Amino acid sequence: MPIQGDAKHAREHITGIDRDQGKAVTLQKTQPPQLTLWQTFFPSDPRNKDKDAYSNTAELYDAVPKYFSSKKRMAEQRRDGQFLSSLKHDFRHKDKRYLVKITPARVEEKDGTEREYYPAWREELVEEALKKLACDHLNGVYLNGVAGVQFTLYELRKELKGRGHDIHLHDLIKSLLICRRTNITITSKQDDGSEVFMDSSIFPTLVITKRREWEKNPKGTRCYVQFNPLVTHSINRLTYRQFDYAIFMTFQRQLARWFHKRLSHNYTQAALMDPYHIRMSTIVRDSALVNAQRIRDQARYIEESLDELVEKNVLLRYSTNVMAGNRKKIEDITYVLTPHPLFVSEITTANKRSSKLSQLALTPQ
Repeated sequence: MPIQGDAKHAREHITGIDRDQGKAVTLQKTQPPQLTLWQTFFPSDPRNKDKDAYSNTAELYDAVPKYFSSKKRMAEQRRDGQFLSSLKHDFRHKDKRYLVKITPARVEEKDGTEREYYPAWREELVEEALKKLACDHLNGVYLNGVAGVQFTLYELRKELKGRGHDIHLHDLIKSLLICRRTNITITSKQDDGSEVFMDSSIFPTLVITKRREWEKNPKGTRCYVQFNPLVTHSINRLTYRQFDYAIFMTFQRQLARWFHKRLSHNYTQAALMDPYHIRMSTIVRDSALVNAQRIRDQARYIEESLDELVEKNVLLRYSTNVMAGNRKKIEDITYVLTPHPLFVSEITTANKRSSKLSQLALTPQ
């Protein structure tokens, strides 16, 4: 069933069928000023880029290591070729400790069998494309007070293909279902004890059309995704940051995308004379994407990812400081990342935008 709205009232109410629950849902649409601010971008160089090149990183949510790194490893971990155990990762964000638990999604295959999946590279790209579509004033919405996006499967496929990721319709719908059914529980790990911080799926609500409806009207049959509540929280609190989405979508390695987001969100003082320092142990812990057992293999994968950042003019260069123990065994490596001037310019513009949006948020409407 397609999403429906009352055109006379600018889609103030939207109805449809939640694909996962199989139930009819009616959602009330609002347009809070926070959403408008989230959809406002400052191009760093108007001659070469426009707002279409940018999206937002969400505070904390985008730091959560929620994407799995290897399709092969996922297949090896399935019991009886079907079932997966929940994953648990410790990570830190802005000097706070967290534990994330990822409960895999169960999806029915074409042959009728059921198989479980962790969210992986394809789900990451689909989610980023939907967040980008939500930056369009016609697509981004608040329904029942929660941020989400209205879209057609045609629009989503076109966006992904335009960024170099042509995903077949069946796989696209499968990724949407994996995001709907993957549950993420984040527990704070503070010195005064642990407490549940958030318990939600990647997409708490997914309203998606049936195949025959999409085939009949691929460009006009609309779907809806509700984003994780941490995304809404970041929008409401203005704790997101502008980043170069166009470059992000060109990276081939998941770890390169992780680096790019981390630097875009956290490295607010980016400057040629103030390089970014990060240890291998921090990368392994916080990304959950470096899974080789031997340190030299971990280092090779990390450096391949950093090479991508150099190729894309995010980094000018990087160097390594090896920390060795007894018998010169490598215990850790510190990476010193020098930003490219173009990336410094992007960060400077993102800082200006954050300051300006904070001012606009305080301006009486």
